[in-house]
Amino acid sequence: MKFFCVKIFALFLLLFVFAAASLADPVVTELLSSGHMSEAVSALTSRQDAASLSLLSRAYYAMECWDEAVRYGERAASLDPANASYHLWLARAYGRKAADSNPFAAAGLARKAKNAFERSVQLDPANVQARVDLAQYYTEAPAVMGGGLDKARQQADEVARYDRGMGHEILARVAEKEKQYAEAEAQWHAAIQESKNPADMWLQLADFYRERGRLDAMQSAVQSALALPHKRAESYFDAGSELYLGNRDLPGAVQCLQKYLSSGELVESAPAFRAHYLIGQLDEKMGRNGAAAAEYQASLALASDFAPARKALSRIQ
Repeated sequence: MKFFCVKIFALFLLLFVFAAASLADPVVTELLSSGHMSEAVSALTSRQDAASLSLLSRAYYAMECWDEAVRYGERAASLDPANASYHLWLARAYGRKAADSNPFAAAGLARKAKNAFERSVQLDPANVQARVDLAQYYTEAPAVMGGGLDKARQQADEVARYDRGMGHEILARVAEKEKQYAEAEAQWHAAIQESKNPADMWLQLADFYRERGRLDAMQSAVQSALALPHKRAESYFDAGSELYLGNRDLPGAVQCLQKYLSSGELVESAPAFRAHYLIGQLDEKMGRNGAAAAEYQASLALASDFAPARKALSRIQ
């Protein structure tokens, strides 16, 4: 789902525009929202204020440049240690870098991620997304690294005070971790009923079905999400991503991603460069290498440091 698709912290890659964005150049925040990451990096590189450094970290995060995301995120948090958003984004960067590191380095990074998530929640207890991310850490991490399902359930109780749907989401992931799949499915359905954004919950249920190998149910859940009125445009991005991962209705997946790109409602959590990359991947699967190359080039034109698109382009040229 979205572009945070590694299992650890994977589905929390549901990114939002935080208070820090309002302190920085609105032109730069628009570049991030529209997925013009290379332009954003160029505009931010010479700046040294905390807000700009955090945005720079987020741009690198989007392009999967974890070292840079951590470096600039650390600088932002050190300049403004009372800003909950900076700690949240730094925690995410630590988590993704940990997923790509050797076990020894990953352990230290994971602990840093835990501390940063917890600090973000301490600074802004009402930030639902920070609590959801912290709950994901508690669900996935072993006890020796500060994880624990009881801790995750506590976060579900806190989150439910603000958003009952997100509280059920946490409980669904806890049940899944315990291999209580029927309970997890029931919690996802409860999340759909209670959610402020039911299309997103349908798509996360689709992801749950895909991981269980229930591909017909996955495709049905995607269609349920798409059938809802008044959904966010990014639902089309997530639907296309899910169909791609499930290898179902590939032409339909392309149409979803193209609809998102033409929506005029692009968001940072579903960057345009990744949509082009996914269309390229779908084109490759369907044997359309020329079209795929054009999509990879479009991706790199927006995010020149996005290594997956560069590798994919080299592979088919």
